[in-house]
Amino acid sequence: MKRVLVLIARLVVGGLFIYAGALKAADPGGLIRDIWNFQLVPEPWAWWLAAYLPFLEVLAGIALITGLQRRGAHLLLGGLLVAFLAALIVAAARGLDVNCGCFGSNPDGTSSSLTWPIIRDLLLLAGLAVSIWAARRESPAAPAGAS
Repeated sequence: MKRVLVLIARLVVGGLFIYAGALKAADPGGLIRDIWNFQLVPEPWAWWLAAYLPFLEVLAGIALITGLQRRGAHLLLGGLLVAFLAALIVAAARGLDVNCGCFGSNPDGTSSSLTWPIIRDLLLLAGLAVSIWAARRESPAAPAGAS
């Protein structure tokens, strides 16, 4: 039963990152606008983030699902989720009316409450924690006396 839960967690988290990254890659102009609307990074950074972030998400999602470089996927996805949560919380606290851009840009330009994206990212972080916990239990113990 634990293996099934871990597999589901990895498929959901990895699959959502693959899906989100693909949607963002399909509309880089919309992603630049969404990043810029958060008012957290200078404009050149928004361009760089829009250029590379979707592909990092897709690769990390694939790594999480396939198990290839899973530790790297854990680190990258965990860092991304913490950064996304921080951006969403800061935007909500500042009262910004923005589209989160989590799953591509909103074509009509309207925004919605940031509450659901924050909850969703917390749930994704919990799913990633399940994967990390399972990976730590699966890995062989370090030899005695190793630092």
